Amino acid sequence: MSSDANIPVMLKNIEEVFQATRTVVEGMQMGERKQIKELAQLVGSILSKEPKEVFDLINLFAHNTNIAYVSRGKNGGVVRGVREFKPVKAGKKAKTTDVPTTADTTVTE
Repeated sequence: MSSDANIPVMLKNIEEVFQATRTVVEGMQMGERKQIKELAQLVGSILSKEPKEVFDLINLFAHNTNIAYVSRGKNGGVVRGVREFKPVKAGKKAKTTDVPTTADTTVTE
């Protein structure tokens, strides 16, 4: 590992943010959603930091955790629980057409 003295300090900071974020997300009801900005404000207030200082780490946590997922759109945000499974709809079956065989494609002169 690197001999840089800043790395352990940074790792401790990251761990604090992840633990605080996990605590907030686990406190949510299943299916409840929060905007990432809202989550950053909560975690920032827990850690006595500005939301912009923890925003990127919360975003990283939200996209890589198994206790919540991120949804997009008008009602998007961090949602507690697992993503709903949407079955893939079967497409229409293609109509079979007469395909010429090798006997039909022989050229006669």
